[in-house]
Amino acid sequence: MKALQIAWKDTLTRYRDWKALIGLLGAPLIISALIGLAFGNIGGLGGSDSPITDIEVIVVNLDDGVLGENYIEVLTSDDLDDLLNVRQMDDLEAARMEIEAGDARAVLYIPAGFSDRLIPSGVDDEAVSASVELYTDPAANISPFIMQSIVEQITAGANTILLAGRVSAEQAVGQAEILGPALANLGETINSELQPENFDFQTEKLSLERTEVGEAVEGINPFAFFIPGMAVFFLMFSMFDGSRSILLEESRGTLPRLMTTPTSTSQIILGKMGGTFLTGLLQFTVLVIASTIIFGISWGSSIPGLITVVVLTVFAASGLGALLTTFAKDASQAGAIGSAVSLTFGALGGSFFPSENFSGALNTISRFTVNRWAMDGLTTLTLGGGGFSDILDEAAVLGLIGLVTFALALFAFQRRFVK
Repeated sequence: MKALQIAWKDTLTRYRDWKALIGLLGAPLIISALIGLAFGNIGGLGGSDSPITDIEVIVVNLDDGVLGENYIEVLTSDDLDDLLNVRQMDDLEAARMEIEAGDARAVLYIPAGFSDRLIPSGVDDEAVSASVELYTDPAANISPFIMQSIVEQITAGANTILLAGRVSAEQAVGQAEILGPALANLGETINSELQPENFDFQTEKLSLERTEVGEAVEGINPFAFFIPGMAVFFLMFSMFDGSRSILLEESRGTLPRLMTTPTSTSQIILGKMGGTFLTGLLQFTVLVIASTIIFGISWGSSIPGLITVVVLTVFAASGLGALLTTFAKDASQAGAIGSAVSLTFGALGGSFFPSENFSGALNTISRFTVNRWAMDGLTTLTLGGGGFSDILDEAAVLGLIGLVTFALALFAFQRRFVK
């Protein structure tokens, strides 16, 4: 097929240019390394300030006792002030709706009677198991693990104090029976001293129920976020530059001469667009292999999922680049449009920092970018440990973008070049 021959020829031509190789492969790896080292504190890799701040958290505390207040005190403490933005609500369903709307990342629910179930009112009363519930945004990749870790730390600390208080009380009661009737009421005395107003916790039967999150991870490699981000960002530049080459050939006269050959116009244009696609696919593949070898990052356990996201990301980016190029009068104008769109999409789509920090209108706007869907799919694999089934939504959107933009670009180029 002549279109495939043209595509392969254009791809080889680009990769024979060492200057182009620096932009295609060297720049993403170098910039990723610098950014990753600068924010290396993620996962304990150095640094002191986290780039993740102001995670929107809602606490629905229906408990009137000291245990519910303890969770709120820790979450709103000075130590977590920069990391969390905590709000309180009374309606659990309304709070969960804020997660669905993208206005919150997590909801901590503390049910009514929580403290009463865990703290017996008398020495002969038995404590009953009780749970708090954590709801998180299933589309988020980092904040669920952060919130689970924080809530589990609070729960573990509470359990330790509760267990210590319970054991101490039981031992004291046993000693009272040995020492005689004079100390027979010691258990009641200790129990009264260990009530909420005098001591925070008294039993170990406190647990956390977590909803709609994946398995916890021990640490986050910063390169697992920044390298995919830079790969998608520079891919957009490459795709726009590849499409711009069609206008360069038009201005130099090579494209009109090529159209005088027996090869059909549609095959020529499809070959040119296909060359851009192959260039991007090879670029992304080399970056995946190089980053795995150099930085040791894991691109997830699902090879089919990774291949699907990569191929469809390149497909969508090359189609969009070709379509926007059709609106340019010449190669210079196409370059300006490509640079502007690439930078804008990079900022809005999460290539530079996690898009899960977006809220409201900004979060909605970011979903109109190729970068956002590509980064959601890639971080689901690299950071969330997801599989093929977890990236189907992102794959479907990227595939739809590619099909629509490729078809419109092919139609627009044919109308432009066929006089």
